Amino acid sequence: MRVIIVGAGMLGIHIARELIEERRDVVLIEKDTETARVASNELDCLVMHDDGSRPEVLRKAKIADAEWFLALTGSDEVNIVACGLVAAENKSVRTVARVANPFYSTLSEAQRRAFGLDVIVNPAMATAEAVARIVDAGFAEDVVPLHDGQLQLRYLDAGAVPGFSGRTLQELRGQSGREFLVAAVVKNGTLSVPSGDYRVASDDMLDILGTPEDLDGVSGPVAAVRQATRKVLIVGATRVTEHLVQRLQERELERARGLGRILKGLFRSRRSITVLDSSREAGKRLSRVFQGIEVVNGDSSEFGVLEQAGADRADLVVCATESQTYNMLTARLAKSLGAAKGIAITINDRYAPLGGVLELDAVVNIKNVVAAFALELIRRAHIRTIHDFFEDDVEIVELAVEDSSPAAGKKLMDLSLPKGSLVAFMLKSGELTVPSGRTVIDSGDTVAFVVRKSGIGALERIFGGRGGA
Repeated sequence: MRVIIVGAGMLGIHIARELIEERRDVVLIEKDTETARVASNELDCLVMHDDGSRPEVLRKAKIADAEWFLALTGSDEVNIVACGLVAAENKSVRTVARVANPFYSTLSEAQRRAFGLDVIVNPAMATAEAVARIVDAGFAEDVVPLHDGQLQLRYLDAGAVPGFSGRTLQELRGQSGREFLVAAVVKNGTLSVPSGDYRVASDDMLDILGTPEDLDGVSGPVAAVRQATRKVLIVGATRVTEHLVQRLQERELERARGLGRILKGLFRSRRSITVLDSSREAGKRLSRVFQGIEVVNGDSSEFGVLEQAGADRADLVVCATESQTYNMLTARLAKSLGAAKGIAITINDRYAPLGGVLELDAVVNIKNVVAAFALELIRRAHIRTIHDFFEDDVEIVELAVEDSSPAAGKKLMDLSLPKGSLVAFMLKSGELTVPSGRTVIDSGDTVAFVVRKSGIGALERIFGGRGGA
C-alpha cells in the first residue's frame, strides 16, 4: 500500500513513522529545505524536497499508484488545494486534509466532494472529543477507560497487590476467579507483552485490562473513577478549549433529554465551566460564543490566580494552553491546590512519561489523537488503536469482522496470529467476553489484540480488507 503525505511537520513525520513500522510504502513531500533534510535523516522512506501542492510533483511521487493521500501542512488552504488536485486526476485515491479552521468541518458531503475531500481532520476538535469521551466514561490516575468505560486499563504496582508477586499470570487468573488480562509488563522502563507462564516480580508494573467490576475484585475499587465533574476549570482560551466547552455542554444537554421540563432545568445547571486566560480579548470571544460559562482573566502562573478561578474547589482542571510544558506543570499545581483531577493537553509524547511522576490523571496527546484517526482510515479490516503504550511500539487495537472476512467462522486457535500478540477481548452480540482459543469468530464480532505495530499488517491479511477485499 502506497501512502503519500504532504507536510513533514511533527504530525506528518509521526504518521509516516507509524506507517513505516507497519511496513507501508510511504512517500513524504516537504517544501522547506531544513525540515525535509531532518525528515530524510529520521525516516526510512522516500522524502521529496518539493511543493506537494503542484501537479507535476504529485505525478513524480506516483500519486496514481497510491491508495491514500494525506495533506498535513500547517496551511488549511494548501491542504485543500492539494487534495483537490489529487481528486481531479486520480479518482481511486482517497484524500485526507488536516484543517484548523472549524468552518471547513461544517462542509456538507456534497461540498467536500466538490473540493476533492474524502476526510477532514481538525486536530483541536479531535482532541476535545477525546477529552470529553474520557470525562464521560470515568477516569482517574493510572486508570484509562475503554469502550465508554465498559473496560478499563489499570497501571498497577505488582508489589502493592497482595498475592501477585511470585505467581504466574495463569495462576493469578485462576486463583482470583476474575476475568482480566495482563496486557503488558513494564520493568525498569522497558515494556514487554507477557505470556501466560510469565512469573510476576515484586518490582513489575502491570497494565491490566478488564471490566471495572473484575478489576475492582483484583486490586480494589478506584473511587475517583466515577467522581462527578460538576465544576470544571479549563486553563487557556484556545481552539481546543472552544471545542471542549461545546462538547461538554452538548453532553450535558443529551443527559437532560427525557427529563421533565423542571428537572431538565435543574439538570442543566449541574455542571459549571470556568475558563481562565491571560487575554481579555480571548475571554470575551468565548463569553460571546458560549452562554453560561464564567471567564476569569489572569495568568495562572501568578500567585493566587488559580485559586481565584476556583482550582482548589474544581472537580476537574483541564490545562489546554499552547504550551505543553506549561500544561503539565499547571495541572500538577492545580492538583496540589486541591483539584480532584487534572488533565494536561500535550502536542507530542515527549512528556508522556512524566504523567505518572506528576500524578496527573490523564495526558491527552494531540499528535497521537490525530495519528490514531488517520491510521484507522488507512488500515484495512477497520483496525483502530484504542490505546498506545508510550514505552514501546505496542498498541491495543480492535477490528470489526465482516461477512467476507477470511477469519469469519474460524476458531481463534486456527488463525496464524502475529508472534507475541495477545487476544485482549471480544465483543460478541454486544456482550464483552474474554475468548479462549476455541472461541469461534463470527461476522459482526469485534476482536481486540495487544500487538506490536509491525504485526498490524498480519492482522489485516488474516481478517481481510474493507468490504472483505
